Amino acid sequence: MFLRKYAAIGAILFCMSLTLSAFAADDPPASLVASAKGEGTIKLGKEEFKLNAVVVKLFADGKAELNLITDINVFITGTWSRTNENAKSIDLKITSSVTGGNLDGGGTLFLTDDRKAISGLKLQMVSKASKKTVAAEFTAK
Repeated sequence: MFLRKYAAIGAILFCMSLTLSAFAADDPPASLVASAKGEGTIKLGKEEFKLNAVVVKLFADGKAELNLITDINVFITGTWSRTNENAKSIDLKITSSVTGGNLDGGGTLFLTDDRKAISGLKLQMVSKASKKTVAAEFTAK
């Protein structure tokens, strides 16, 4: 009789653990590495370049690395945050650029419906050294 009771409790706990793991599988990842080809522009002061691709690395600790691929490659670092785990947009705060010195600004990274790929990017920054505006807009294909 005790054996049946323990078997029933074990079966219930097993079913509960399967249910909980199914819910946990639906949560978006705490970090993201994604790339996308598409069309866009990046304006560096008065110069404008065609933006062909974007590579984004969002780390679980809140750091972000962006690589904007044009005739030149622009590497940007900063931080990221998401107000809602189900949101398809991620807020970016830009703190520096590897190639162009210190940048200050922000933008938004837009994700696809499954929140695993890039659908677009908008950035607005200012170079602290030259005071030039840097803006980027990108739409994935």
